[in-house]
Amino acid sequence: MRFFQSKSRFQIKGDRNHLRSEEELALIDKNAADEAFKKYKKILDEYLISNGFAKYKTNAYVRRNHADLLEQIDLQKERYGSKTFTVNYSIMPLYAPYDHIYNTNLGDRLGTLVCGKDVWWDYADDQAAEISFQNVTDAIGRFVFPWFEKYENEDFLKEELSKRKKVRWLDLLEHCTDREVVIAENIEKLKLPKKIGKAVER
Repeated sequence: MRFFQSKSRFQIKGDRNHLRSEEELALIDKNAADEAFKKYKKILDEYLISNGFAKYKTNAYVRRNHADLLEQIDLQKERYGSKTFTVNYSIMPLYAPYDHIYNTNLGDRLGTLVCGKDVWWDYADDQAAEISFQNVTDAIGRFVFPWFEKYENEDFLKEELSKRKKVRWLDLLEHCTDREVVIAENIEKLKLPKKIGKAVER
């Protein structure tokens, strides 16, 4: 599925259930597609790094915000060779005990945030990859960054955690002791970059 941007709004073209026919799959130069992904992912790399993110693992980016939440954006390639990818975003409390950190998170997929649909972007060739990464970069700036920003407000965070019945996270938020010690341990155990950039001041 390709995700195009018009002058006024984002538009979907394609059907998630039929990413590519067998005939279309056979026509893709898989090596060229992988090279296009690496080449044009640099558009997103540069944008996120300039906004305080650090590269994490192969296709993920992390940033610590002012509320000690880990903001994560990761690219998930479709596993059956269609040469498409989706984008996930999430926040999790760095002050949660290591064994619970992945169970205390909020997030979704970029397409769902933008238009309520699961969107997969195309990188079958150079042209598709360039359009896709420009589109994803723009969508992250317009939709994901404001979503992250809302959760830096502790009152908003508490309200959302209450709505979603995230009792464990609420308890940590209100009664966490040795916060910086726990954060340092998590950075080490999660093998996060030693220096996680913070969200830029607004």
